Amino acid sequence: MRRRSMALTLFISLVVAVWAAPAARGGAAADPAEEFDQNAVLPPNNGHVALATGGYQFTIPPGWNGNIFGNTLPVENRLTFNAKKDLDGSVSGWYDYQQTFEGVVYKFAGPVTCLGVIDTPVLVQTPEIPALTHNRAKWGGRVDQSNDPTVPVGTFIWFASMDNGEGANGWSDSATLPSFGSETINKLFCASTRVPNANTGPHRVGGGNIQVH
Repeated sequence: MRRRSMALTLFISLVVAVWAAPAARGGAAADPAEEFDQNAVLPPNNGHVALATGGYQFTIPPGWNGNIFGNTLPVENRLTFNAKKDLDGSVSGWYDYQQTFEGVVYKFAGPVTCLGVIDTPVLVQTPEIPALTHNRAKWGGRVDQSNDPTVPVGTFIWFASMDNGEGANGWSDSATLPSFGSETINKLFCASTRVPNANTGPHRVGGGNIQVH
């Protein structure tokens, strides 16, 4: 969220120069020591280590989480992505993210460069969803297109997208806001098993679908 990004970016750059700035749209970076997990293991799937796709939207109402974003209007988020990690470790795909904040539309797009798929425990923000196996895609990529001067081309962006089931026995899929930072931190995020920072979500998807394999 723009109103918080500039001050927090300056604070983090002064305290931990190697760590990521919080998302311009409201995400908060975590401790890199906690984010990195070399032991994360992803099972193979049809010749791929991991595969995740999605086309979805979610809304953050005014006042959410103590009104940390200061928004007076609903914040609309729309995201489409596809991400694939092959057995040789290479990652490919593309994303297109749009957020409307206080009437201004911000757009970001680029290639997906990292992907991890892991289990999801019960989360504070969505306690009605039970612990699920191999349903959480942690992915990110380079910003090749941006209309936001605080997020220049060459920055990296990352998300968590959760496939919570299909059909009558499924729960609404859920997703986090993005965070922004360096390529190194992007890779650390994708390798981590850490649960989402409460400031980024997850938020229940109000339309669309997420598929994680």
